[in-house]
Amino acid sequence: MHSKRSRYGIILAILQVTVNGATITKIVYGANINFKMAQKYLEYLTENGFIEIYEKDSKKCYRKTEKGLKFQKKLEELEEFDNK
Repeated sequence: MHSKRSRYGIILAILQVTVNGATITKIVYGANINFKMAQKYLEYLTENGFIEIYEKDSKKCYRKTEKGLKFQKKLEELEEFDNK
């Protein structure tokens, strides 16, 4: 039986993938989500300042901001607490 990941579990996976910058394709595969979900979450994360958009080799890329790094650490702490 599969347990469904929480919204924050997906956000954490995206933040972990974007540590050195990532295209949407890398995010989709790295966070194990589909493109539609990736777009929804990336919109949320950029609007709230957790991820920034930049261009590399004429491709749209995403990377975690300082605020995103702090949020990731908090989510990892919660995940650790939840797994005990």
